[in-house]
Amino acid sequence: MRVSDAERHQVAEMLRDAAAEGRITLDELDERLEAALGAKTYADLEPVTADLPGAPGAAAGPGPVVADDRSAGPVRPEDVMIVRSDGDGVVRKGRWQVPRRIEVRNRYGGTRLDFREADIPHERVEVHLEVSWGGAEVILPERATAEVAADTSWLGSLKVDADAIPRPPAPHFVITGTCHGGTLQVGHRRSFSWSALFGM
Repeated sequence: MRVSDAERHQVAEMLRDAAAEGRITLDELDERLEAALGAKTYADLEPVTADLPGAPGAAAGPGPVVADDRSAGPVRPEDVMIVRSDGDGVVRKGRWQVPRRIEVRNRYGGTRLDFREADIPHERVEVHLEVSWGGAEVILPERATAEVAADTSWLGSLKVDADAIPRPPAPHFVITGTCHGGTLQVGHRRSFSWSALFGM
């Protein structure tokens, strides 16, 4: 599977941190950065970080560990959920396990991803949407932040109601892709309650 620019830059940041900690030399940093930024597939990235903490398959060493967080290192194929649809609605809501990356390609149908009750074991979640002639809505959990860089230039519109600066340990969403002929909405939404309706 081919890697994205965001994943290449994520590995580059890992390498810079490793150099700052003295785990690799500056010469090694230059060599590995060149390899990481030129990587095309996950297989190209694996040797670059294989001997560093947080990389898949790396030996566990001393240092702090974030429980249940699998955000470090490149996104692996098993960490990606891919949904394709033509003319049908795509809905994820309630209790569900959120992978590190979600890719939705939906034409002529609505898309709704509701993360309010979902299990999110990652500090960063990537959502890539390719939707046309059907709106898309991403409902964020409480305190979550979202960085949105989606193309809605062709008969589309974008509405974002969320902060873009991460606030750990709350999850941070990176939303990319296209929304043509519809509206992409990203933000928080409170669950309905009669007390909220009457201001109680």
